[in-house]
Amino acid sequence: MTITELDGVDFPSQIASEMRRLINRGTLAPGLQLRQSDLAERFGISRVPVREALKLLAAEGIIEHDPNRGFFVAPLSSDEARQLYRMRHLLESELLATIVWPSPPQLKSLKAMVAELNQLLASGSRDAWIERHRAFHDAIFDLSENKILKREALRLMRLTDRYRSLAADITRQGTHLDARIEEQLLKALSAKDRKLLLSTYDKGRAIVLQGLMAVLAARGV
Repeated sequence: MTITELDGVDFPSQIASEMRRLINRGTLAPGLQLRQSDLAERFGISRVPVREALKLLAAEGIIEHDPNRGFFVAPLSSDEARQLYRMRHLLESELLATIVWPSPPQLKSLKAMVAELNQLLASGSRDAWIERHRAFHDAIFDLSENKILKREALRLMRLTDRYRSLAADITRQGTHLDARIEEQLLKALSAKDRKLLLSTYDKGRAIVLQGLMAVLAARGV
């Protein structure tokens, strides 16, 4: 991707967004050194916005910076994943416990999103599925008035995207558990059944975390 393909004028943020996508899909693998000159050539831009993009990602924890060696894609870690998902669980459970039930138009929109998620999962469109999966949960969390909690939950979700992509592979290869979980969440919202909503959410998180831990253990991390 060159600079002409990046929309807008905030080049560091645009580059950071593209690099985040490449890291999530594994194109920029864990542990890979990110040389500013190589990235500048890749994006067709000077090293200054590339350096700023690297600093943004380092602040998020997606990449690591060693003053003596440079920038590296942060390694995968089962301990990090476990803690991130634990924090997500605490915040997201609170958001779901405080949502206002969706209106008919909102339910219609959520149903369309679930249908799209099912199609993306079936076709193996991992990158698009991750983005739309976050948008689906964003729409649900937005039903809560706890906007600060929502903002933090979405930040943590971005940090788990590269782990979540591994879980997406697990569910796609199995019995499409993710699709059923999202459909059950939608059913709970339609029925205004908070108990079902929370229990379905807990079940989904347990499935994802169990599968993810197995994958990370197989990789020795």
